[in-house]
Amino acid sequence: MYSRLVSSSRTAVIGLTAVMALSTTAFAGPIDDRQAAMKNVGKAMGALAAIAKKEAPFDAGVVNSNATALADNVKAAKDHFPEGSATGDKETWAKAEIWQNKADFDAKADKAVEAAMAMAAVTAEADFGAALGALGNACKACHTDYRRPKQ
Repeated sequence: MYSRLVSSSRTAVIGLTAVMALSTTAFAGPIDDRQAAMKNVGKAMGALAAIAKKEAPFDAGVVNSNATALADNVKAAKDHFPEGSATGDKETWAKAEIWQNKADFDAKADKAVEAAMAMAAVTAEADFGAALGALGNACKACHTDYRRPKQ
């Protein structure tokens, strides 16, 4: 009984720590804000990828906390592309097409949020791969059209 309580407590602490570490934070401006949010998305995706690669065990709590953090950060990032933020004093990988096709950009971001929330609902390892594939495709759809590669 004690070992199960300790194990459950550890899982809860790990999940809460992940959510706190991946929460959105406002910085100095839209470029910094969106880059911070997308770095958090990358961290969350990394935790999910570790499960997919069998580098970490499947844990529905870890999946939920990381997918929820991913969704929250994509929502936040979407708001950090105001008109006039295509360039700044910091390098950005955002393509000009974002502001030319803002409705499509927002729709693709919304699809990524939906896919992340579907991932957050995964409780069985058997459903994990398909949900991760859908999430990856949603992210890729936006990156293909609206993010230039880092050089």
